[in-house]
Amino acid sequence: MVESAAPILEVANVTKRFGAFAAVNDVSFKISDGEFFTLVGPSGSGKTTLLRMLVGMEKPTTGELRLRGKVINDLAPNLRPTCMVFQSLALFPHMTVGKNVEFPLNIRGASQGDCRTRAWELLKLLHLDPNRYYDKNVTQCSGGERQRVALARALAYDPEILFFDEPLSALDARLRKTLQKELKDLQRSTKKTFCYVTHSLEEAMVMSDRVAILRAGVIEQIGQPDEIYANPKNAFVAEFMGEVNLLDIIVAADGTALWEAGRKTIPLTLPASAGALEAGAKRKLLIRPEALRFVVPGEVAGNTVPVRILNQFSLGSRVQYHVEVSPGCTLTVERLREERSATAEAVLGWELADSQILEA
Repeated sequence: MVESAAPILEVANVTKRFGAFAAVNDVSFKISDGEFFTLVGPSGSGKTTLLRMLVGMEKPTTGELRLRGKVINDLAPNLRPTCMVFQSLALFPHMTVGKNVEFPLNIRGASQGDCRTRAWELLKLLHLDPNRYYDKNVTQCSGGERQRVALARALAYDPEILFFDEPLSALDARLRKTLQKELKDLQRSTKKTFCYVTHSLEEAMVMSDRVAILRAGVIEQIGQPDEIYANPKNAFVAEFMGEVNLLDIIVAADGTALWEAGRKTIPLTLPASAGALEAGAKRKLLIRPEALRFVVPGEVAGNTVPVRILNQFSLGSRVQYHVEVSPGCTLTVERLREERSATAEAVLGWELADSQILEA
């Protein structure tokens, strides 16, 4: 999704301090109307603090939060046209599924008939048959069913933006994958703006139009998941976005480099994207595991290096290899299962265009 000229939500130079500690430090980004935007980062990165400011549970120390151009820093949560789905779901255990979903409509004064009609519509939308679930106590529902009830209740508020605080983290892996797809389908069908917070890279990659990666209260990079994966800004982003090989290199004067590979020093040709680099500069050379391949004698590859296979692991349709270049230096390789098996002693190769230079 392309960011629109008039965003629905804008975070402008926002900082949140607790004493001398800046949990969020000078953060800026925009969310477009109808976008699935995800804040992702490790524990302590500031994503939850940022979310709490967006929903009104915390106030920024400095900076502005703007909803359709209007500053909302001091606007109470209940006065914002937004809704939040918590990790704990916060459903009412003494109520049925139907009454949980109807709650936002009741407090807005909707008639009993309108409440029931809308609740049935939303339960159908969330794949919960109203004939089975409307009168069922919410405590008798499974984890996935309760998650759907929480989503139906959030949609009953008819918010302009739905915020999510790691709502799938307590579910098992199979159910989590199912609900990831359902959440994305739901966002597309309702055309609502979703702002999602998670520490799970998988969730961010599967569901998001754009992702903001946080570290220590700062946004390291924002973009579409595939774009960030292909062109990470730095080593932290590269490693956060999945398995990666980062080679320590020293730039030479002729467009080549020396790779400090454990006990070996190996000459390499750099990709054209490296541009002009100062001789002697220390950098990281990024190569994704899937870009590496086992080559046969005479096969042309941009760079090659002899390796010894230490181990291999089945990943379903793929096989992952851990190979040793020299003592103290290993690489990770991923190949399709149907490709020929590598021998214990092999030659590894990669095309120059499949590598990238990053700051050391």
